[in-house]
Amino acid sequence: MRRASRRAPLALGLVAAIVLLPGVAFAHPLGNFTVNTSAQIVLLPGVIRVDYVLDMAEIPTVQAMPELDADGDGTISDGEGSVWAADRAPELLSGLTLVVDGEPVPLTVSSSGLELLPGQGGLDILRLEATFSGEVEDEGGIAFRDANFEGRVGWHEVTAIGADGVAIKGSNVPATSPSDRLRNYPTDLLSSPLDVREAVLNFAPGKSARPSSTTDERSGSSTRPGVVGGAFADLVGRTGPLMFLALALAFGFGALHALGPGHGKTLMAAYLIGAGGRARQAVTVGGAVAVMHTTSVLALGFLILTVTEVFAPERVYPWLGLVSGVVALALGAGLLVVRLGAWSDRRRDHTRGGHHAHGPEGHVHAAPDTPVLSRRGLVALAVAGGILPSPTALVVLLAAVALGRIGYGLALIGAFSLGLSAALVGVGLVALRARDVVARRLAGGVARLLPIASASAIVVVGLLLTVRGVVQI
Repeated sequence: MRRASRRAPLALGLVAAIVLLPGVAFAHPLGNFTVNTSAQIVLLPGVIRVDYVLDMAEIPTVQAMPELDADGDGTISDGEGSVWAADRAPELLSGLTLVVDGEPVPLTVSSSGLELLPGQGGLDILRLEATFSGEVEDEGGIAFRDANFEGRVGWHEVTAIGADGVAIKGSNVPATSPSDRLRNYPTDLLSSPLDVREAVLNFAPGKSARPSSTTDERSGSSTRPGVVGGAFADLVGRTGPLMFLALALAFGFGALHALGPGHGKTLMAAYLIGAGGRARQAVTVGGAVAVMHTTSVLALGFLILTVTEVFAPERVYPWLGLVSGVVALALGAGLLVVRLGAWSDRRRDHTRGGHHAHGPEGHVHAAPDTPVLSRRGLVALAVAGGILPSPTALVVLLAAVALGRIGYGLALIGAFSLGLSAALVGVGLVALRARDVVARRLAGGVARLLPIASASAIVVVGLLLTVRGVVQI
């Protein structure tokens, strides 16, 4: 009995951790969506040059493939890459503004080139390098702006250096690229990627400063900002007997995804506790969230493959986050009203020493811990917890389409979803078990507060998601 009583504070702490600490991190990393740019201003005697780099991650590269693959044979030849780069460079140049001493400086395309590099899941990532140049006086003040890809998720930087006897003075941008021209992104800056698009500086004849190397200054680097899940994405290339192992690994990756930072498991556990759920509801809710998650991956993948020219897929995430937040807020508010009403009735009945009656026959209102689960609530929970698709699962889908292995790709995503569902069900069962321990071992009043606290946690999560969605849109 004493051992059981010692378990109660532990169980209460577990419940509190689940329902009162909603969503340490809400956002999926969007590294596979990024469109990254680097503009290096180089000043030489009488000449200004802008060395421009465009780095596109897997998903925008997939969207660019119909234009790149002019003959539709499924491969990008050197000629096709050169033509695409030559066509794209003037478009990038049109997004740049360069003013010296208040006068616009006309720039022309000096060179352009394209390179396709290996990315996740066998997909390519695109790197375009272009050089723009123009004539300037020996000294002056520069105002530069890069308006390309505004509103797109990614890393954007501007640097400036002088060479051959030109000195940079009073610059608001560094001489050294913090990402080595989009080759190695510093890990200590990935939580808030750079978004530098403007530069103001002066130049004059003088001693040119040599840019320092970034390789010794950073403790670590990443190939692109915000990219995770490469091991899962690479499973799409497995063949033969390894396919069965890959499916098992996909199941594990789905479970890890569910247990990682995010709001889905918090909403599920809080709703089950607040609504008086049981084990079978935990299974139902876990499966519903996983199905919704998979559906969102397939729907977004379809949009990416069919609306390539005008569709920025990462812009869907703030809207989906807003939908998730509004649904969660409504779900939690409705549950909280029911629980507070039941709590108020119970206290009033207790004060009167009897039941609260209505009409000639009378009836007792639901207790604060009475189950109030509904089919509508389960559907709302599935939407709120599973509407945000995993970018890595999306990469698997796109890679499977590119490799002609659609069935296998869908099987991997299905295994991933089953793992996600299993983990969510496990979280739900643990939460229900902890709730039952608290209900048995603690005073009745404290135990009956748990449904109210859980409903409040859902309201908090919904409010945070809604505010974040509004801010990001």
